[in-house]
Amino acid sequence: MSTYDVVILGGGPGGYAAALRAAMRGAKVCCVEINQLGGTCLNVGCIPTKAMLHASEIFYQTNHASDFGLNCSGSTVDAPAYMSRVAKVVAGLRKGVEGLLKARKVDVIRGKGRLTAADTVSVETDDRTEQIKAGAIIIATGSRPLRPDFLPDSPRIMTTNEATTAENLPESVIIIGGGVIGCEFATVYSELGIETTVIEMLDRLVANLDPDASKIIARSLKKRGATVLAGSKTVSVKANDSSVVVETEDGKTIEAACVIAAVGRKANIENIGIEDIGVELDGGIIRVDDRCRTNVEGVYAVGDVAEARQYAHLATRMGIVAADNAAGHESRDDRTVVPAGDYTHPDVAAVGLTEKQGENVRVAAFGLRASGIAHAYGEIDGQVKIVADTETGKVLGSLVIGPHATDVIAEIALAMRNGLTVENIAETIHAHPTFAEAVAEASETWLGLPLHTLR
Repeated sequence: MSTYDVVILGGGPGGYAAALRAAMRGAKVCCVEINQLGGTCLNVGCIPTKAMLHASEIFYQTNHASDFGLNCSGSTVDAPAYMSRVAKVVAGLRKGVEGLLKARKVDVIRGKGRLTAADTVSVETDDRTEQIKAGAIIIATGSRPLRPDFLPDSPRIMTTNEATTAENLPESVIIIGGGVIGCEFATVYSELGIETTVIEMLDRLVANLDPDASKIIARSLKKRGATVLAGSKTVSVKANDSSVVVETEDGKTIEAACVIAAVGRKANIENIGIEDIGVELDGGIIRVDDRCRTNVEGVYAVGDVAEARQYAHLATRMGIVAADNAAGHESRDDRTVVPAGDYTHPDVAAVGLTEKQGENVRVAAFGLRASGIAHAYGEIDGQVKIVADTETGKVLGSLVIGPHATDVIAEIALAMRNGLTVENIAETIHAHPTFAEAVAEASETWLGLPLHTLR
């Protein structure tokens, strides 16, 4: 039986981050992974979709280059080359993760891990079953796409896993689910000129975000040629050799070459032994505290198995916190400041409270129509909102819509993490011309001293 200080189940963003941090803390570490290192994010999620989105944006901008006085007519999409480039990006980054783990002397075991005790993991590999003794165990088994029961079994019906690893692009597509993931895929395909339909059961897209974000994303998708059916429930999906037909509750019938189900994800908590050792669950995920500890001594959980907010960056932070504690270094994080991004065009990012969630708060907004850099880019459909405490000015949340919003939101997250006020932001010199200036402009508006707006 092998013995390690820390054994990690799963090699995704939470798992490999935990492995690296624990090893840097001097622990002897083993990471058990049944699939590819890097998890969903690197292999079939964040990275491939962003590679697809960046390329589709280039193509869309090329086809609209005349708006900027450029003649780039005649551009076409080489679908196999497009998807091949996505695969190369993923493979290169995966190799990087493998190299980091090797350099930190983390042992990687390929197989299915299962807890048989609070200090023991059984790993089933291709040729044997191995028992591993652990001083501490970190569960980081991630999540998988939900596939509704009404979907028939057909190669024309995909989850996001298949869509990001396909060797070609669809001729036309129906996306069931208008959340963040569904809207990102709709952006890709519509920008590439592929007939795209988004069906969302709720009355607006990305319903977990501010209504302003929903309006701008819907407007952007329609501008790119997509059909958006919000408030429309899918009741039937039928597939044949050449197409898929979807029927909605309100009587619409839509046909396309394929369907992508983007209706959420489910934590991978089955068959990993947590029920055998008494690990407590809360709403389908593992209950953890601010040190990522479960109720079982020596057992930690991070990422999608322990958080309803299924973000790779949150999994990474949790992996670091869990690893520190597992290796004997106290670390805490209450996970109250967690930015989220939607990489549609324009980008949408948010952190903290919305204007409808807070009490005793005031909201200030700055629209990109008054931004110099936004006009230079030809991207004026966006804004920055800041939510702050009415009396103290302490920053409590923000919504950013526009180019690089997913980068700009980091400033707000840093302010919130450190208890800063809108005045602190307004007094910070922001480089000009930048999209980050809009954060300072919104802060000045909150203070009642706007320079570039009349309110």
